[in-house]
Amino acid sequence: MFIKLRRKLSAENGSISVVVIGLFVLTVASLMVMTDVSTLIVAKRSLVQATEAAAQRGVQTLDQSEYYQGKGNIFTAPMAVATQREHPVIPIDCARGGIEVLLELNAWSNDVSDMKWHHLKGIQLTNFSCDGSSLQISTRSEMKLPFKVPFTTDDSVFLTATAGTTNKVQEGFYLFGFRVR
Repeated sequence: MFIKLRRKLSAENGSISVVVIGLFVLTVASLMVMTDVSTLIVAKRSLVQATEAAAQRGVQTLDQSEYYQGKGNIFTAPMAVATQREHPVIPIDCARGGIEVLLELNAWSNDVSDMKWHHLKGIQLTNFSCDGSSLQISTRSEMKLPFKVPFTTDDSVFLTATAGTTNKVQEGFYLFGFRVR
């Protein structure tokens, strides 16, 4: 009885199938992890693009009352160039800028075109900071993973992004929309 059992256990018949099955399971698990990671990278980049687009849209809201105070005259720009003094930044209307930021994030969340990543739904504005000359925002979005992470209950992750920007007057002489140095 023990001799037959020992022969069956020491026999090498079918050992290659165990190796093949093990390598197949390892390959499938690796592909699942690589798919999750690549999807995560693309979603993160898309969230960063959405955040940057919202910040750019928000910073373009000109505070006209601050901008047109009458401090400048015909000699302001040439004197700034001659003395190499930096131009002041362009003032931002923070209230209107916040609305524009929310509108842009809403457009990114609800757009169904092929140009935007569809897995990012409900991009949330988590921080809005505007001091009249610069604007900084932070966003957050949940992304569903294509495959559930093995040995966990996680099937989605939260991504965050931050972007800040300011408007500055560009030096130079513009002739018919082209910058001439």
